Amino acid sequence: MELLKEDEEYISSLLKQGKKVEAIAFVKNKTGMTLKEAKDYIDKKNLLISEEDEQYLSSLINENKELEAVVFLHKSKDMSLEEAKNYTDRLILKKNLKTNKKSSHKWGYIFDEKLNMYVPNLPRQKKLLKIMLSIFLVLLVVTLIQLIFLDRSSDIKMIIFRFSISGILVLIITLPLGSLSIRYIENKLKKLKNLELSNQFEVKAFISNFELFLHGSLLLIFIIVVPILFIKIEYKDYKGIFYLLGLITITIFGSYEFLKKLKNRKYSLNIDSKGITLLYNKNEIKSIKFEKINFIKFYAKKFKGGENNIPTIEIFDMGKNIFTELDIKISDYILLKMYFEKYKILVKDEFKKI
Repeated sequence: MELLKEDEEYISSLLKQGKKVEAIAFVKNKTGMTLKEAKDYIDKKNLLISEEDEQYLSSLINENKELEAVVFLHKSKDMSLEEAKNYTDRLILKKNLKTNKKSSHKWGYIFDEKLNMYVPNLPRQKKLLKIMLSIFLVLLVVTLIQLIFLDRSSDIKMIIFRFSISGILVLIITLPLGSLSIRYIENKLKKLKNLELSNQFEVKAFISNFELFLHGSLLLIFIIVVPILFIKIEYKDYKGIFYLLGLITITIFGSYEFLKKLKNRKYSLNIDSKGITLLYNKNEIKSIKFEKINFIKFYAKKFKGGENNIPTIEIFDMGKNIFTELDIKISDYILLKMYFEKYKILVKDEFKKI
């Protein structure tokens, strides 16, 4: 015999009251199931979080009653305290993400719905470029008129003439650079929007070649300077010895950081429908299944005076331990967001801009 809608509602009310045994007995008597079948049915039903349960939990979280939410899940859904706390924490994170999305605003950026991120405000940049072009043409005309009627004996006219020439020179450099920047961003956005998601792909750790070149060049300079200073230094020159020790320390630290960057380039992530595998030099280190992922975080590493323009991904397991942390390319950042959205994985996106 099948359970009616009224029976299902009665079972749900029993489970909410923590009367699991009564619910099992009711199902057994009503349907003719064996005790094991009735228990399996209730266990399966008990783990499901209904829309009504979600609303109730959300109301508790909005009232800052996280403990009551954990207790509700522990008693009515047969979750362990750790599972109940993790589930509640995820609901709190979802709430915070929605709040941040509504309130977030970035100066000079606009939100692109297709990419689901902030991109440079190109319409504003183009408008600014047109204004600059108009100023350039006006300055050019004014300078030509000044040139015709230029009186070198007048200090004021000469100062105005110099300012006009300086403005023209600045705009001659700025206008082409601004135009190239806009075209570069347009092409980049076009490529990002045309990215296609596959069922399996690899994400390699990203380190800028320019950054490596700059770091390596500076390191080479220090390596050359240290022996020269070592030869020229006098034994009693304590100031020189201090400088030498400082240079040696910087060189050692710089070498360590440079080798660390080269090593980090060998890390990669293999993504498929089951989960994520961390690789080093194509060899598997560890893996995690999607159901074991608590949430994913994207962010930009901060430094004094600003933040990096390279996205970093952090993957957290159910114990809130970091499975891995990796710098990635913008294109991989877009692909990963699309992929995690497909598999309903919670993403905390603090990068959100190009």
